[in-house]
Amino acid sequence: MWKDATKNQQANNVEDVPVSELIVHPRNARRGNIDAIVASIEANGWWGTLVAQKSTKHVLAGNHRLMAAQVMSMPTVPVYWIDCDDEEAARILLADNRVADLADYDDQALLDLLSDFDNDLVGLGFDERDIEELTLSFEAPEPPNEFPSFDETLETEHVCPKCGYEF
Repeated sequence: MWKDATKNQQANNVEDVPVSELIVHPRNARRGNIDAIVASIEANGWWGTLVAQKSTKHVLAGNHRLMAAQVMSMPTVPVYWIDCDDEEAARILLADNRVADLADYDDQALLDLLSDFDNDLVGLGFDERDIEELTLSFEAPEPPNEFPSFDETLETEHVCPKCGYEF
């Protein structure tokens, strides 16, 4: 089932909305780290928009950014209004949360990108432990100090598959 991507693509769908008028979606199953989002906003500023259902003012994408805005006493946030019914709203809410979960990182590209910040990780959602774990994942494991000894009393029989010689 493909939805018309242009259905909600009208220029007047985005506006600054008072934070007090928006409602965290009551059925949002996702639990976010509000402190990390606040730290990101403080370090990097606000970017992007929230997505909200026009008829209910429920946030469909960005519930935790809304909570961070509330904690920070922000007066307004940009909102992209969606004119949809409750079933479509629930689909957007679920899809927005789940499709991000299905992504993976290219660990080397991530480590390279993080190294650009010279350990100034404030507001990025990563910490020194994350960098250490990434770095360790690329290091070769240490060989064992001792190898098990060969037990010469074991009987072994091998047959060459080409010539049939037994040894």
